[in-house]
Amino acid sequence: MFPKLRKYFFFIVTLLLLPFPVEANDKLTLNHLKGGIYVAENPHYYKENSIVYIGKDHVTIIGAGWTPETAKELASKIKAITSKPIREVINTHYHMDRVGGNSYWRSIGAHIVATQMTHDLIARHWDHEATESAKAFPGYPSSLPLTLPDIISSGDFKLQGGKVQALYLGPSHTEDNIFVYFPEEKVLFGDCIIKEKLGNLGSANVTEYPKTLEKLKALKLDIATIIAGHWTPIHGPELIDHYLKLLEENKKS
Repeated sequence: MFPKLRKYFFFIVTLLLLPFPVEANDKLTLNHLKGGIYVAENPHYYKENSIVYIGKDHVTIIGAGWTPETAKELASKIKAITSKPIREVINTHYHMDRVGGNSYWRSIGAHIVATQMTHDLIARHWDHEATESAKAFPGYPSSLPLTLPDIISSGDFKLQGGKVQALYLGPSHTEDNIFVYFPEEKVLFGDCIIKEKLGNLGSANVTEYPKTLEKLKALKLDIATIIAGHWTPIHGPELIDHYLKLLEENKKS
């Protein structure tokens, strides 16, 4: 299958599997996991899970959310549990579920943090990704202001004094997607890279994807819990091998 046709094939298949419409009374939730980690479950548009880390002096958010409005909703949940300022938001990759809320976070004084690759892909694909999201999800804004990361790393980076560690191990769900590891809590945020279902492969590098997961395993991180970016959020470390199996089955089909 030609690359462009393959991309649109996966996009259409994903749309057919999406759990929408979302009921109007569904609300974003924020629940404590362990240590400084809180898990946000956002049911709007297409359910996504993100992380709020409450550190000694400030808050770090992993995943900007779908839109400024969903970002604002998350901010209100955070304010209900801490008075510490939200100082930084990580864009884990360039898709709208991770960057659409950037303008809100910037408006309250937070820095947007990302790798150089993610910064460049946001700049290149913003209009296309926003337009496709508006087509796919009822009620999604027809346009969103482009807000680029203002703290940019050439590769891996650490925040909160090393308690939040961003790791880029290679192409996967997208060319730029990163993991975020919390060593004190032994938690890995798998973002959209590892989850219970195969999910959207429209932007994936299916050749390199399993190699990236093998690199993750080779690091031998002390992982007790994995937070997935979609569907059920909380899993054990076996989720890595589970997703490798899904990729292998998809390859054979």
